[in-house]
Amino acid sequence: MERTVKAQGKRGCSMQGVVNVLMKNGVSDTDIEWLASGPPGSSQYDVTFKTKDKCISFLNRIQMQSSVSHQGVQYRFVKYGKQIVSCRIHWLPAFVNDKVIADIFEKFGTVMSVEYDSLKIGDFSTHSGVRVVTVECDRVQQESIPHIIQFECGTRALITMRGRQPLCLYCQEVGHVRNTCPQNINAIFKEKVSVSENNKDNTPEKKTDGEKQTDGEKRKETEKHTDQPEQKKIDDEGFETVGSKKKGKSQGRKKNGENIQEMDVETEVRGSKRGRKADSNEDMTPMPKNKFKVLDIDPDDLEEHPLVIDLDSQDLVMTPAE
Repeated sequence: MERTVKAQGKRGCSMQGVVNVLMKNGVSDTDIEWLASGPPGSSQYDVTFKTKDKCISFLNRIQMQSSVSHQGVQYRFVKYGKQIVSCRIHWLPAFVNDKVIADIFEKFGTVMSVEYDSLKIGDFSTHSGVRVVTVECDRVQQESIPHIIQFECGTRALITMRGRQPLCLYCQEVGHVRNTCPQNINAIFKEKVSVSENNKDNTPEKKTDGEKQTDGEKRKETEKHTDQPEQKKIDDEGFETVGSKKKGKSQGRKKNGENIQEMDVETEVRGSKRGRKADSNEDMTPMPKNKFKVLDIDPDDLEEHPLVIDLDSQDLVMTPAE
């Protein structure tokens, strides 16, 4: 532990940046025993020197500079056992002085700086309402930093740190946020709705064969069927049927090259079906329309025949007289 130094970087730091800072301050790879990174999101790196004297000389040189900057990112090196923590304070009123914030964080360690976070929107840049407090503290002091602090005026402030679990503002428990809180019914409902909508959007729509055809393809197909010649069929009676393109025209039949015109047919209801509407074509029988025949009348049938009543018979029978 006496030969180990903890490096704390700000946003954008990397292990390559730590190596460049070490080499810039006269430390080579022969002076370092190992270099390790801290927990994810902590921006912490442990540097262990091979000798105690080299570790002390490096710390004396770094402490005079307070912090080392590399490619716009600041790095701080402190003795092992203590670490530098950057706390972001949200919801602070603009009139709160930096001295008030420094006095609050003095109980958690040594306050190194209090700065305003920057805000940039396009070409417009200014300070945001978030304050960044840098504190040098040990593990116990870091764990004692609260998530929310209360001011005497009634204003509250939220404190966040990189690598620390968040505080749920709905149930006030640590480990999750409001949108994923199991007690927040509205958040659960919104999550289920969003998942169902995503599944619905990701499901490809199946198109039928008719939908896959474009209007141009359908038009070409219609023209193709229209341009085909009339199909001729021969029925069981030997008649050749010729189909017509237009509706309303009767179809003609041919037999041995002669055209025979069919007559329009109407239907009527016979028997018990008379007097009601037929439900199907089975109840209808075809009746030819406009068919007639001239009958030959025998002149003898027009003569009058007198009737003779036979009263002797029990039944009244009418017989024509000779």
